[in-house]
Amino acid sequence: MSSLAAPSLPMESAPPAVVRDWRALPVRHEEREPPPGGMTLADGGSLFSVATEFRALGAEAVAALAASFTLRSFAPQDIIYLQDDDAECLYFIRSGYVRLSYLMEDGSAVLCGVLPPGESFGELGVFEGGTHCDMASAIGGVTVAAVPLHQYRILRERFPEIATAVARVVARRYRSYVELTRMLSLRTLAARLAQALLRLADGLGTRIKVGERICPCVGPAVTQTDLGLMARGARSNVNRTLKGWERERWIAIRDRSIIILNRPRLESLALQEEF
Repeated sequence: MSSLAAPSLPMESAPPAVVRDWRALPVRHEEREPPPGGMTLADGGSLFSVATEFRALGAEAVAALAASFTLRSFAPQDIIYLQDDDAECLYFIRSGYVRLSYLMEDGSAVLCGVLPPGESFGELGVFEGGTHCDMASAIGGVTVAAVPLHQYRILRERFPEIATAVARVVARRYRSYVELTRMLSLRTLAARLAQALLRLADGLGTRIKVGERICPCVGPAVTQTDLGLMARGARSNVNRTLKGWERERWIAIRDRSIIILNRPRLESLALQEEF
């Protein structure tokens, strides 16, 4: 589980963006001192709104975890960690969005996911005590609460439920990566893009009211370039496909957000290829 092996796929038109000399990219972060006495129990619990595996922790475990947090801030596009870096921390997103990507040997990137506030990341490397199998970067300004590896090891011995929570996140992430690999095997861009859009909407959990309906929504934190990196297609083709879906009223695009109006039709695009 040290890497995500994406299959060799036919590309439609130009390939996605290629990251050249990615190890030379700037890694910039600013550590902030936690409030006097450490973060509070409420501060800890509020970080687990999406990382549901940690919401079942007892109050004592949450308080101990919160007391170990170090707040770090990242500017837009900052690298939080690079693929194959030693795993030094377990992270929880306090504000902003984090992009997880897998870098191929040819320098191209596959977008694995976009994580919202309340989600965790970096758990794969921490769990096995090795290196990160993906790259994490900030979308806009991001603040994370980091648990240093040595603190995590102490906490998991003291509170086995924390180790169990991390193991469950690892299982969820692994299942997500298996589903991503399956999605990348779909032959057409339309099918891959539909699955990418639904995957992102489900992961972000954002909703918007359209008339009397509550619809899934992928907000402006996710760009069409991001969709292309996840669906393995050129941005121009992604834009053309989205415009077609908008004319069919499968989606609506408002203020750089994509609203899913007809989920069954998007789901059917992948099903048509499987049968």
